[in-house]
Amino acid sequence: MFRSVGSIAFGLAADRYGRKWPFVVNNLLFIALELGTGFCQTYKQFLACRALFGIAMGGLYGNAAATALEDCPEEARGIVSGMLQQGYAFGYLLATAFARGLVNTTSHGWRPLFWFGACPPVLIIFRLCLPETEAFNERELVRNEKGNIGKTFIAEGKVALRRHWLLLIYLVLLMAGFNFMVSFFVTLIFAPTYLPLVPRVPGSLSNHVDEPI
Repeated sequence: MFRSVGSIAFGLAADRYGRKWPFVVNNLLFIALELGTGFCQTYKQFLACRALFGIAMGGLYGNAAATALEDCPEEARGIVSGMLQQGYAFGYLLATAFARGLVNTTSHGWRPLFWFGACPPVLIIFRLCLPETEAFNERELVRNEKGNIGKTFIAEGKVALRRHWLLLIYLVLLMAGFNFMVSFFVTLIFAPTYLPLVPRVPGSLSNHVDEPI
């Protein structure tokens, strides 16, 4: 639910201040919240932490996609964007593999999976060493020439919405459909079928919401 908040907030920041620093701040927030999840003691704390994590998750993907695609040749953008989208599926596979080795193999139960999950994003901190995309720099020059950067930014946004509003609606509905299919499977098929089979053990999220995790 909160991924939309992150995508809007960090998307506006990236268009206004550049791709680099919003991405770095977003990534640090991503790491901190993933690490902090492993230290939650109640379900309410866990839920709040994952809600904030959703903001970081939504902001990171849009910024990364813009950085990857802006300077990419137009004829290659379709396949590159498809590869980025498949990061979700590959991530699910990696999470499943690491869960087998980290969850309930120590006295910390499920927590090591989240602690480990905070480590891979550290690798992309190297973004600090890379410049802004050429496309953003060119757009920034145009804004500076016009004087009022803030008004220029708003004007560009209005033009984009006016010209591409139909495509925007289509993409929103398309992604809503994707999310609906995933949520439908989890809430109506997976959860009722398999969650009753999960043993109620100390340190498990299957405990009552008012009990310590």
